[in-house]
Amino acid sequence: MRRAGVLGAAAVALALAVVVVLVVALRSDGRDSTTLRPLRARGALSDRIVLFGDTVRAQVEIALDLRQIDPDAVKVRASFGPWRGVQPARTARADAGSSSLLRVTYLLRCVKQPCVPERDTLPFDFDPARVEFVNRSGGRGSLNVEWPKLIVHSRLAAADLATAAPWRLDDATIPEPSYRISPSVLAALLAAGSLLLLGGAGLLAFAGWPRRELEPEPEREPEPELLLTPLEQALELLEHAQAANGAADQRRSLELVAEVLGERGEEDGLARSARELAWSPTAPHVDETRGLATRVRAALEEELRQLEEERRLEEERRRLAEEAHARVE
Repeated sequence: MRRAGVLGAAAVALALAVVVVLVVALRSDGRDSTTLRPLRARGALSDRIVLFGDTVRAQVEIALDLRQIDPDAVKVRASFGPWRGVQPARTARADAGSSSLLRVTYLLRCVKQPCVPERDTLPFDFDPARVEFVNRSGGRGSLNVEWPKLIVHSRLAAADLATAAPWRLDDATIPEPSYRISPSVLAALLAAGSLLLLGGAGLLAFAGWPRRELEPEPEREPEPELLLTPLEQALELLEHAQAANGAADQRRSLELVAEVLGERGEEDGLARSARELAWSPTAPHVDETRGLATRVRAALEEELRQLEEERRLEEERRRLAEEAHARVE
């Protein structure tokens, strides 16, 4: 019995020692910054010793009790000084029963002067990351997560400085190019702006182009006045003499008709009749003067008809002569 009691006491002492060692280990390695059961967190780096320009993956692992902590309300805030994120932070979540594991990963790189070692190495102590959470009961809490120390080595040794062009490019870790605006969207905007400028230039050119004034339509030339021959003027006066000044105008018109007919070589006939009426003892009757005017006009028309007939005969003779001449040739 005493032996069994001694063995039991040894087992209890051993179990207590294991618990104490685990607690001390968690507190001493800087990976767990809290002893709260609902949520625990630790920070880790993919590499503890790197070269200048290398990419480092920093990760915050958070273990929590889903019954007490809402995982969607857990926020991680971290700052890495001169080191900048190559891409946005990524969050992964894995659930198992009432437990959940959150992993927040940062991909870091530093190619600035503060990260260049002045000697062989340059140590970095990142500021602790801050984890903020909300209990199911509505209470808020937070804890700090310490990062391991990061050592940056120089890529150059003292002998390398004596050689030319010691740099080498590691294109595997170069990030993809980023744009403030998509190239296709920028091209579309530039094309639209060019079209707008072209249209504006066209409108300005159209507005400033000199206009050709329309010439006014020429005024119609007045119809030529028909100039009456002296005989026609005399006949007009003879036909309208009574309306003008009675017998006196009739006599003057008759005398004018007689003179014109005499100048045309028609002294006999119509010329004599006109002169007799002009010097008759009594005033010539209107019917007589009109009848004389009608005979004179008829004589003029007959004269014109004869002239037209002669002209037509002359043209016919000329045409026949030209045809005969053409047949002879």
